[in-house]
Amino acid sequence: MKGICSKCGMPTNIGRTNVWQPNGVIVGKYPPHLRGTIYDLDELKYLFDSIARQTGLDISRLIIEGKRKDALRFISSMLEHFKETGGSLPPAINIYEIVFNLCKVWGLGAIEILNYQEGETITISAKNAYYVPMFAGDASGVFESIEGCRVVPEWKGDESKLTLTLKRGEGEPELEQRIEAEVEKGIPSKEEGDLWYQLCGECGAPLELSRLLSWDMENAIIIEKLTGNRTFFHNTNGLFAVVKLLVDELGEDIERIILSSERAFAKNLYTKVKENTSLDAELNKFPLRSWGRPSQLKKEGGAFFIHVDNPYLDHIVAGRIWGLFEAFKEQEYIFGFESSGSGYIKIELDPIAS
Repeated sequence: MKGICSKCGMPTNIGRTNVWQPNGVIVGKYPPHLRGTIYDLDELKYLFDSIARQTGLDISRLIIEGKRKDALRFISSMLEHFKETGGSLPPAINIYEIVFNLCKVWGLGAIEILNYQEGETITISAKNAYYVPMFAGDASGVFESIEGCRVVPEWKGDESKLTLTLKRGEGEPELEQRIEAEVEKGIPSKEEGDLWYQLCGECGAPLELSRLLSWDMENAIIIEKLTGNRTFFHNTNGLFAVVKLLVDELGEDIERIILSSERAFAKNLYTKVKENTSLDAELNKFPLRSWGRPSQLKKEGGAFFIHVDNPYLDHIVAGRIWGLFEAFKEQEYIFGFESSGSGYIKIELDPIAS
């Protein structure tokens, strides 16, 4: 199949346009060299539903805006890089087709253009859209980068069959400025590391990744083989900005919700699959997905101390590790957590006496 590596079976675009760095972070090979993450879609849906249910807030506008700014930054930089290397941009409709084809590779949705009026509006249909608010934000940012005007998304249907229309409109300037500041700021990370992966000789992706995931590019679906969960590959900064704003607005409450939701999700997930894997094997998958690199694992008595370099989102990674240990050790733990703000977190898990 076109676009699929004949050696490892993965989309060739994944390995040829990204680098798995020794510090446990995936970074784009080309400007703006953004960090990418292979997300667990089921996990994020569970998390967003938990936040909305426990706070009573509709967080979809934050999600849309975070992804809009993320996509705007990415596509604008991609087009600028193309022009700087001496190329002339194709017609706008062809740029959309190129970007929407990449959405299949990244597991975001299989997209068809239904109607397009240059500089005014576009209507698309999407099969298997990964998550409607994030998808709507992505599409809005793509349109804005190509057309140079702000749009408002409207949709009908759901992830299985979605119709999305983007029309010129006004945004929310205050919210946009706050989101933009966080997207541009990005995620602090430590540069040093000594990770090494065996790469595919044809496309350059880690061979371990092809053993972890199954790609159905035609239907825009990526599945983790062990769990059966749907995953997707995307920039990290947009989601980071959304969570950062939620924490700024709601403080410790949102941090508590994220940690407890991640703990519950991970504990349930790993309890189901632990007979077919191990604690160490699952921790080793974190840097492969650009979640961060767990290291310096220590055990003192019954307590565990875990240091994680370059977590993509501190509370999400920490909560997942909490649930992961409880599933494999069949033990509940009192959770302690320290976020450095400079590229690492420390986790302490103390067993609860039975």
